[in-house]
Amino acid sequence: MMSESEKVGDEAENTEVEQADPELQADPELQAGQELQVDDALQADDGQQADDGQQTDEQQQADEQQQADEQQQADEMLFEQYLAEEEDLSLPERGDLREGIVVEVRSNELLVNIGAKRDGIVPQSDLNRLEEEYVGTLREGETVPVVVSKLTTSEGMLVLSIADALQKKDWLVAEKMLESGEITVRKVVGFNKGGLLADFDHLRGFIPASHIVGLPRNMNEEQRNERLQQIVGQELPVKVIEVERQRRRLVLSYRLAEREYRAGRKAQLFEELEVGAVVDGEVRSLRPFGAFVDIGGADGLLHVSEIGWTPVSHPRDVLQVGDRIQVEVLRLDPERSRIALSRKRLLSNPWESIEERYRVNDTILVTVTRVIDFGAFAQLEPGIEGLIHISELADITVAEPLKMVSSGDRIPVKILRIHPDRQRIGLSRRQADEIVGQALLESEAESFESSAEADTVEEAETAGAGAEAAVEQPEATVAEAAADEADADDSAEEASAEETDAAAVDGEEAAGEEASEDDAPDGSEERT
Repeated sequence: MMSESEKVGDEAENTEVEQADPELQADPELQAGQELQVDDALQADDGQQADDGQQTDEQQQADEQQQADEQQQADEMLFEQYLAEEEDLSLPERGDLREGIVVEVRSNELLVNIGAKRDGIVPQSDLNRLEEEYVGTLREGETVPVVVSKLTTSEGMLVLSIADALQKKDWLVAEKMLESGEITVRKVVGFNKGGLLADFDHLRGFIPASHIVGLPRNMNEEQRNERLQQIVGQELPVKVIEVERQRRRLVLSYRLAEREYRAGRKAQLFEELEVGAVVDGEVRSLRPFGAFVDIGGADGLLHVSEIGWTPVSHPRDVLQVGDRIQVEVLRLDPERSRIALSRKRLLSNPWESIEERYRVNDTILVTVTRVIDFGAFAQLEPGIEGLIHISELADITVAEPLKMVSSGDRIPVKILRIHPDRQRIGLSRRQADEIVGQALLESEAESFESSAEADTVEEAETAGAGAEAAVEQPEATVAEAAADEADADDSAEEASAEETDAAAVDGEEAAGEEASEDDAPDGSEERT
């Protein structure tokens, strides 16, 4: 059935024929014959077009099939090439780090499968580099790290190294620690003239002397070696500060790790501690103005005035580095990162029971501690001092009464007044009972002589031990002094910051003495 467009086309052609040939218009029969021929031609043309369309579809299908076959062949070639590459990738190269499985334990070597076409052997020379305990754990089926040392042997096998593999893994760990700044705890296994040697699994790390806490620079070689020997066997926190695998150089720092740890610990303590808390501590260093005490990872300052009730000229007179003491938290200053401590407040206050031991008008023996413009301070007992006013030192006829006594003199005095609440005692040398005073001095002298004789006998009996102790004592003193200097270096920054506070406290004490001077006209009182 013809479409509308085909009908329109045929009508146009007929019209053209009729217009072109007048004879067709005049003769109907001719016209009918002509139309029949035209129809046959059109039918033939339609058939030809249909045949051509069928051939085109078949050709297109054939082309598409050919393209699909070619693509499949290309994919197969790529897959084969990929498999070939995977097989090549499995072939190890020298220096590769692999995981292998022990296939056989032989008398002088191990046979290890690393997934390649060839198995590998770990020779006895490499096993000798490992710890015996580790070698004893190597069994068939165990997974071990290996490094390819040599590609082939005369037997066509790979030569592998477990020792190099373990060290290579440790180098990778050290590099990661260097990047992250992680702190790790390592055991000191030895020392040399430059510093300490620390265990780093299958490597050896070096801690330079400048990065060791508690090692002063002014020690001689013998003292330094003695100090380093004392550290061997200890476990220290360290940070990795240098890694050079080619030079086999692994450098660690104890000082940086300790500083970072203590800074973090101090911040934590500021959150946990409260004023008035009692904590245990260890004396780390001694300074003229006080002692630094470690109270659990952070240092606090124990000022010289808070060491005890007895006046202390230098902390070393009472404390030693390494002493374990209890202290009370006086002040917390997070902004300046300072902790103030007191030991005195945990000791019994001798002023609380002063009236039970001493009475007004009693004559007693005292020791002169300081001579000042308006009199002299004298100690009755540790922690208890009284003031002898200048007017009570001697009769008024004496021109220069301050020259009659000196620090350290043992003299009799009379108690004029006691004020426990103000912690003051007024004394008088001028009014002391001479007879009682003389008797006290003689009794004390006899006791001293008896004690001296007893000590002489004891020293004679232990002469050998005493001689040995006399030899060892200087060495101990040197070690302690070295430790003090080392700790002083470690706390240099903190000490300089604390000196301001120390000066302020000393200023308060000086103000106290001035107040005593102001009180001088009423007789003889003292404030400690």
